[in-house]
Amino acid sequence: MKILLLIPSFYTLHKTIASGFKRLGFTVYHHDYRNYINKWQNQMNTQIFRLPYRYREKWETYFLPQINKKHREIFDQQKPDMVFIYNNEMLLPETINYFKKNSAKILFIMGDSPYFTPTNRYYMHLLFLADLIISPDSFWADQLKLLGIKNVVVDFPGFDESLMEFREPTDSERKDYTCEVLFVGTGYADTWGYKRTLFLSKFAQFDTRVYGNNKWLRWLEFFPELKPKFYLLKDRMSLEQLVIMSKSAKVYTVDANPAILNGVHLRVFDCIAMGVLPLVEYRKDHDTFFQGVDLPIIHTYDEARYVAQKYLENDNLRERTLQELQQFVKTKFTADVVLKRILEKL
Repeated sequence: MKILLLIPSFYTLHKTIASGFKRLGFTVYHHDYRNYINKWQNQMNTQIFRLPYRYREKWETYFLPQINKKHREIFDQQKPDMVFIYNNEMLLPETINYFKKNSAKILFIMGDSPYFTPTNRYYMHLLFLADLIISPDSFWADQLKLLGIKNVVVDFPGFDESLMEFREPTDSERKDYTCEVLFVGTGYADTWGYKRTLFLSKFAQFDTRVYGNNKWLRWLEFFPELKPKFYLLKDRMSLEQLVIMSKSAKVYTVDANPAILNGVHLRVFDCIAMGVLPLVEYRKDHDTFFQGVDLPIIHTYDEARYVAQKYLENDNLRERTLQELQQFVKTKFTADVVLKRILEKL
């Protein structure tokens, strides 16, 4: 069976999914439309929704057909039995129908809620055309089922197992990056940025390092205790550097994206694979997917400091907890295990 993955290249997700399908014996081809358009076009598309609809409509008439033409060309070249799509990849309904007319099964894996994705107004409608939808958030799944979309499963795309085999930091790298608490992530201009900065401020008393973009700066004035812990990134951090820094830290804090109502943040799986214990802001789906294993949970921001202390002051507990989590995810959340579980729902 042949699989066509329509997933952005800047996420490691396409590699994770591809490796899982290959282990199951599938032939995999990956396509990212961004490789065939100008950078300014992609940037324009992320902002033009702010303009009046008549301008957005003109842009869509220009932009979407060229992307969908390439989608169809790749489909015709590869003749896949299944198209696996992350979010919406700027697809038009007629393109999905073209895939289905040519006997391809259509699977969507949601990374964002269609209620909060303004860059493609067709996203919600596309989900009605899917053979199966994978949602990482039980609340999102319930919302879709409320609309009459019944073919939804709550699951995760697995994790990149190669992270577990990544080399250890050199002595020089450990000297540069060793810390107790690590966080790497984007700051936001709106109150999501305030929330994230508030969360990290709860760890300011420790040997903490926060790496992020310049949008953090507008919120640090509210949390001056975090200012000396913040490191400004000029460019996107490479995966290799992230892994080395994570392996040099004792714990990694994982806040919850406010748009994910119940779901587990994928960074939780990344941390476990990279070899750093995650301290995780609570969401309801943790109770389901990490049942029977000790995942360090922060139920309220007031208890964040005490959760961190518990694992920072006891190396044996921290290392044992991480090892148990690694064994747990290797059993239940490797890409091939997850994909096999998902395909059984088709």
